[in-house]
Amino acid sequence: MNALPHMGELIKKRILEKKISFAEVARRMDVSPPTINSYFHQSTLQTKVLFNISIAIEHNLFADVMQYLPQNIQNANNTTFHDTIIQQQKQIAELSKEINIYKQILNNNK
Repeated sequence: MNALPHMGELIKKRILEKKISFAEVARRMDVSPPTINSYFHQSTLQTKVLFNISIAIEHNLFADVMQYLPQNIQNANNTTFHDTIIQQQKQIAELSKEINIYKQILNNNK
């Protein structure tokens, strides 16, 4: 089983990378600086907290967590996206053929 990231450490790391003070993050979230500091010690956090911190630091923490998932799960949602792209590419090819037919018809009628 894959190791779950320590969310507090991950958040602290991202805040430091962004060069935002902990006090500024607290202000943006409308919480006290000790509250932010308490998050750093927690291995897990509620989704609402992750969401609010993501907004405060302008960084997608959920994408960070996703990197810890097995590769087959990380790409599971891409299958639908990939299928959609293939379908749209086929549709574009068909429409291009139709456009060429219409161009030929127009050129023959000149």
